[in-house]
Amino acid sequence: MEPVAQALGRAWVAWAAGALAYVIAIFNRGSLGVAGPMAADRLGIDATALATFSAVQLAVFAATQIPVGLFVDRYGPRKMLTTSLSVMAAGQTMVAVGEDFPTVLIGRALLGCGDAMVMISVLRLIAAWFPAARTPVLAQVTIVAGSAGGLAAASPLSAALRAFGWEPVFSSIALMTACMIAVVRLAVHDTPPGSPLSGPRAAAAGGTLRTGLAEAWRQPTTQLGLWLMFTVHFPVQVFVLLWGFPFLTQGQGLSETTAGYVTAVPLVMTMALGPVFGVISGRRPHWRMPMVLGIAAATTLTWAMVLLWPGAQAPLPALFLLAMILGLGNPAAAFGLDIARAGSPPHRVGAASGIANIGGYAAALLAVMLIGVTLDHTHAPSTDPSPADFRIALATQILVQLLGAGLLLRRMHRRPGPPAEGPHRRSA
Repeated sequence: MEPVAQALGRAWVAWAAGALAYVIAIFNRGSLGVAGPMAADRLGIDATALATFSAVQLAVFAATQIPVGLFVDRYGPRKMLTTSLSVMAAGQTMVAVGEDFPTVLIGRALLGCGDAMVMISVLRLIAAWFPAARTPVLAQVTIVAGSAGGLAAASPLSAALRAFGWEPVFSSIALMTACMIAVVRLAVHDTPPGSPLSGPRAAAAGGTLRTGLAEAWRQPTTQLGLWLMFTVHFPVQVFVLLWGFPFLTQGQGLSETTAGYVTAVPLVMTMALGPVFGVISGRRPHWRMPMVLGIAAATTLTWAMVLLWPGAQAPLPALFLLAMILGLGNPAAAFGLDIARAGSPPHRVGAASGIANIGGYAAALLAVMLIGVTLDHTHAPSTDPSPADFRIALATQILVQLLGAGLLLRRMHRRPGPPAEGPHRRSA
């Protein structure tokens, strides 16, 4: 047995390295948000094709969540994190050198695949190294750290692209991602020494991949977490990853600088409120569902206010209010991961988290494509979309949120008792 202080130090080092990998993953994920207009000019594509970049990235992310969760349980977070960084570096390199639509599309798909491995791996590290009482807060702090990557992918990245151009900037991002591999290999260890679920013993406890998936899905908490994330997580992703910047600049007439500030607001909200939501999740788990439903309602109402505002443009305070409400979706989505994790045994945490995490990204994929296709069908070819076109297109995401809320309420109605805790929740 190693000294307690040494074990605690190794735990914090492992988490810090995982959190830094998540920062880089979020930066890679959001790197197309402010580059959308530049990508359209560089590649000569329309709104539907531009939406395809984010749609493919989100589709790959969502499709790989279940296998990633199973692989994290079986092979450990260290191997998965190094693999994810390698895949993201390769994908960003293709984006950097790509001068045609297929090359950049494959690059964004690789980014989605690599990104998919990171958060679940970090959650597995937290579950292995820290007591259960700390896991909701540490999960939220990880999301807060990732928001720093999202902030860097907004105004700073926009300025860098204007100053240095497409290829130098995205090549530098690829190099930074590759350098992080060495940090993870040095700092991350899957479990504390002597853990009952480490190495071959973890694989034996997990059984076959098919068994692991079936057992994780049978947990009511896993299904509840999935529909929670479907409902509350996608609006902020749609806004930050792709459509927020064009909506603000082309649909609302803001300058690129001001639009960059507005798109950064959801990430600032995440950083400010993430730890608070973590404490609530750990100490007041019965507050989770009312908060999620309230945030979903507030998001729908605020979007309706902005899109129905008289005149061509909504006032800047209304746009900032919209961005603030959207920012509540990130920390609220982590409730879904907390619920899924709380109802799962330790060797199923990755699989349950992966299934739950699908919800938000599947909804984001649906909304991104709905907006892109609608935008292309509401304006004349060879012309820029008008503010009215953007209003119609952005309104389609409200349908996705109503669908998610209905499915979430149905799942809550089917599950008796409070959704907060499961039989496998470890004590502190």
